[in-house]
Amino acid sequence: MEVKTIKTDWGGDLKQNTHVIIGENTCVVIDAGCPIQDIKNLTPLPIEAVFITHGHFDHVEYIEEYDKLGVPIYVSEETPMFLKDTNLNVSRCKTYKVNNLVPLDDGDKIESCVGTIECIKTPGHSEDSMCYLLYGETNTLFTGDTVFSVAMGRDDLPTGDTIQLLASLDRILNLDFNEMYTGHGRVSTKEEQKTNIPKWINYFRNTKTI
Repeated sequence: MEVKTIKTDWGGDLKQNTHVIIGENTCVVIDAGCPIQDIKNLTPLPIEAVFITHGHFDHVEYIEEYDKLGVPIYVSEETPMFLKDTNLNVSRCKTYKVNNLVPLDDGDKIESCVGTIECIKTPGHSEDSMCYLLYGETNTLFTGDTVFSVAMGRDDLPTGDTIQLLASLDRILNLDFNEMYTGHGRVSTKEEQKTNIPKWINYFRNTKTI
């Protein structure tokens, strides 16, 4: 199993990470922020499934392309309403029609070619934010925009919530993982997050009325 990342430039500093987990015969995609052709340029393996971390436009912009493959597109139970609402998906101008959505609840586990993937609800950046924990010799966590290598996700977008975000950060800190792949920026580790997450939790508790 190998993880490769495609960075899509949305202008300025907004480069979204689409992660491709490469197995022996197929691959799994985390988020739909890049065209399928970018995946094909990376690996000849067919896509088995797509997992969406949350419904903001930069993470779902190409979701209709992936939908045409007929593969399951796993999402949080709240994500479908984000795809239909230009305010919630923060595009301000676009909705997405998808036929192959498979809603997941907290704790659901999906068996895939790359291993078992557990769904972990982490609201706060958005109501539908979901992390995915891939079990293996060393567990790998995909966090979307809930937390980054040296920062935490915003809580000031529609459905963002500071209290929920702090609880989600605390939950992530208690998960068993080694590497952490985020929605923007570089790869992180559990060791790095042992410093990063408590710093941001303390910062928000000391600077915000919550």
